[in-house]
This record gives sequence, structure tokens and C-alpha cells, in this order.
Amino acid sequence: MSHETINTREGLSLLKFKGAFDCLRHGFSLRHGGVSRPPYDTLNTGFHVGDEPAAVVENRRRLALALGYQDVDVIAGQQVHGSVVAVVDGTMRGRGACSDKTALPATDGLVCCEPGVVLMCHAADCTILFFYDAVQRIIGLAHAGWRGAVAGIGLAMIDAMKELGSKPENIHAALAPTIGPCCYRVGEDLAEQVPVRWRDRVLFGKLNQIYFDLPKLQHLLLSEAGIRDDKIIKSNFCTCCSGDKFFSHRGSGGHTGRMAAIISL
Repeated sequence: MSHETINTREGLSLLKFKGAFDCLRHGFSLRHGGVSRPPYDTLNTGFHVGDEPAAVVENRRRLALALGYQDVDVIAGQQVHGSVVAVVDGTMRGRGACSDKTALPATDGLVCCEPGVVLMCHAADCTILFFYDAVQRIIGLAHAGWRGAVAGIGLAMIDAMKELGSKPENIHAALAPTIGPCCYRVGEDLAEQVPVRWRDRVLFGKLNQIYFDLPKLQHLLLSEAGIRDDKIIKSNFCTCCSGDKFFSHRGSGGHTGRMAAIISL
């Protein structure tokens, strides 16, 4: 069963989640519809990858137009593959909107309960986690690669939402397109970082190589933190397999653009 749709608005293709997220302004950008030149072609939204800043600003402007928000309302963090979560409000609007230098330092997770504030994260294989508590009207967005997942970014997000009044059983979570177990070959050094209790669920051998199911680990960790299994949904896309649609760090050899995830009340 698919929990996602891809629609085109203002010339951009955007992935959105069905169900509880329908009532929110949210989306996950695909790689086409922007102005960036190779290897960032064309809708790169990351300032930190080496693209021309003016191109990134224009790409973000187009994304804002497609989703119907003002780019000055964006709040973003300087992602470091960690587990730091910031609870943000309208006084922080614009942080990271037009430059990575103004983004919240060393922050991979954002939580908010104020309408009109736009949360943004970026990825190109790492998982972006969307959160929504429909009871308390609290949203969250987190950049969660394997380092962030193992460091506990999911639990940190839930704890931050609980501080604002959420109960884990009321939280919905969605996993954006990420690198899948079909493509995520890893070494023993990374495999040893995976929590022992989950290794037999997320690591498997194929042709004498180790493959890692990152989306499965994300799901297990969110479930362990109290989110109900029936409130966790994930994309069916592997970013590495679908290089025609998404940027992939691994698929490109490490030099590529970034998709953007957006959520707002």
C-alpha cells in the first residue's frame, strides 16, 4: 500500500504523505524544476554542497511558491548527523532561509507548535523524519542518517514534543525517500554501530557483503520510543535506485545536490 503521492505544482514535482499529514502544508522535493547546473541539477536546495548560492536561493523560492509559503518564514538547522533538537517559534523565522551561515548551529531536529512557521531539512540518502501530533497540533522534522538514528535523534524528537504536551501514542511519523537496503552496502565498522538488539532485523548478507535496512531501523527505533506501528508510514522509494527522481550521495559518488523537506501548521 502506498502512503505517498507525487504531484506537480508550479513546474516542480513534490512528494506528499497521505493520511494525518493531509491537513498540513508539507512536502519533499524531487530533483527537477530548478536552475542549478550539474552535478546539482536542477532543484538543489542545500547551500553547503558547493552549488552557486544564487541558484539555491532561486530553487528555494520556487519551492516556496509551489507549496504556498514565504521563504522568509523558513527555519533550518546546520545538520551535523547528530541528535540535537531545537524547539522553535516565530522569533526564529529566517534562520537558515537564505544562507547556511544563519541556520541554527549543529541542529538536526526541529519541533514547533506555532502556525505559519516553516520547518526545513535536507537530505540525499539520509532519512528525513516527519512528525505530527494532531491532538496538540505539534509538528517536527528531523534529518536522520545512520549516525543520527544510532545517536537517538528519533527519541530526542519525541522527547521535545512531549515537553510541549504530546503523548507518543498521538504522534504520527513519516519517513521520506531514503537509501534502501537494496543499495546500502556497508562495512563491518558501520554494522558494529547498529544497536545489537536490532542487528538481525536490519543487517543482512548478500554475495559476501553486508547490507543495511536504514528505514527499518528508523521504524524500530520510533516504535520503541512509543509511536504506534500503525502511525508510522514510509516512502516506497529508494533514493539511490531512483536517481532520475532524487539526489543520491551514494549513487553520485558523493557530489550532488540535496532535496528539501518542508512542514508547517
